[in-house]
Amino acid sequence: MSRVAHHLSDQCISALASLIGKSGPISIDALTFNASLKYLIIQDFRITIEITGEATFEVYEVAHGLVVNDGPAISAARLSDFFLGSARVRKQYETVLSLREAGNPAWLLISAYYCAFFACIELAKVLGRISFSLDDGDLSDLRAKATGPFHAQFFAKGHSNFVGIERAGRLVFTAVGTQPHAAAWENARQVVSKAFRDRQWVDADNFRSILESAECSPSKIRNTWNYKRADYFGPAGDKRAAEFKKLIGNMPGVLGWVERRARNPGSQDPCVIAVMAETLSTAVSKASQHAKGIVHQLAAA
Repeated sequence: MSRVAHHLSDQCISALASLIGKSGPISIDALTFNASLKYLIIQDFRITIEITGEATFEVYEVAHGLVVNDGPAISAARLSDFFLGSARVRKQYETVLSLREAGNPAWLLISAYYCAFFACIELAKVLGRISFSLDDGDLSDLRAKATGPFHAQFFAKGHSNFVGIERAGRLVFTAVGTQPHAAAWENARQVVSKAFRDRQWVDADNFRSILESAECSPSKIRNTWNYKRADYFGPAGDKRAAEFKKLIGNMPGVLGWVERRARNPGSQDPCVIAVMAETLSTAVSKASQHAKGIVHQLAAA
């Protein structure tokens, strides 16, 4: 594991351990959507939703008529979300490895992008920036349950994508427009920057610089390969992605690339996708394994 992935994993483990301490007992062997944060917020009577602005709402737990800051139900749901999401990351990474020898670099790149994207969501989610999207049915349920002085204005706007942060024991969600991929990578940029703010590491600085570069945006690279350049599904893509393919499943290669080139990789270098997929999926998967061990230890105590 690279030093960057290891440090991000440690940050996740610390945050997960805090949630475990707040949540009380949790069963993680048969998690379903009913254990998720979205289901809890929309359906659970213990959770209050207050519309606080035209683009914001707050979520908090109530017990016996009193607000419970950092409540156990919300903490348990956040843990469940992470464990469900990390399983998706692991499965997607297995798909990426299976495609590595298939010969089509475009499909490999797009699959690796989604591995990185899923991992960046989970990383940011557990480190305090929660991606939260609602479909029409979810919004209808939210409208029926929510209260607050800006109820009519909020729902008139048609918001469907949000980012949540922790504030004073509550979760505060703010609408982020219609580009959830861009919002997710911005969340990742913020949590990575915070995670390494006290580290003077060249590899960490270079990794962070990728996330800060508009020309290296993973979502922009994905859009180019998936929508704009049909020729990348042929020989042009083989040539363009030659180095990218060598980095898939190759953490030492990723580390070398980050140290050599990440500060100035060039416009839309596909290697960025490999670096993100390998680094973020490793961090999330290792953190999930460790946190599950903590949960099992507490259950057995």
